[in-house]
Amino acid sequence: MKRTIAGAVLAGGQSRRFGRPKAFALHQGAPFFTLSVAALAPIVDELYIISHPSLVDEFRRQTDIPVLLDMERYRGCGPLAGIYTAMEWSQSDWVFVLPCDMPYMRKEVTERLAAYADSAFDAIVPLHGDRTEPLVALYHQRLGSVIAELLDAGERRMTALLDRVRVRYVDTNELAQEQKVWRNVNTQQEYES
Repeated sequence: MKRTIAGAVLAGGQSRRFGRPKAFALHQGAPFFTLSVAALAPIVDELYIISHPSLVDEFRRQTDIPVLLDMERYRGCGPLAGIYTAMEWSQSDWVFVLPCDMPYMRKEVTERLAAYADSAFDAIVPLHGDRTEPLVALYHQRLGSVIAELLDAGERRMTALLDRVRVRYVDTNELAQEQKVWRNVNTQQEYES
């Protein structure tokens, strides 16, 4: 049976360090969020943008992709809440999350990572040296209840989830030769360079 994948572009942060919404910053003339969409769209069966409430109207002006707010119970609780929200809306086996602030990510990399999806694992996460990339990862739908437990306990750290589940770590060198695909933009200085 073919596995199904939902894509979730995480754009729910407040971009405090950046000073304005990163999702709409431009890279080579395209808003950041559209670059994340382009990296996911070819490999997913359904696609969502998980948004901060203040950005919903602008997303809806710029795209016809469904724009979701975190489930009210967990609104403002970070990426775990965004993943949980995607799982609540999705009918797919897996949710592939990608942040809106990685303008160098490419579909070839997401395709390679998705190829590692295996139901013997709960999460497929890139490993960059000794650092995980939990926001460029696939999470099995069955993790919804685990994420809810963590959030109900006030736990928001992605590492808390990874510590509780079966994770297949994939070396980033197996996914991309160019290390810049893993670069995210957090500040205006990073953006300008």
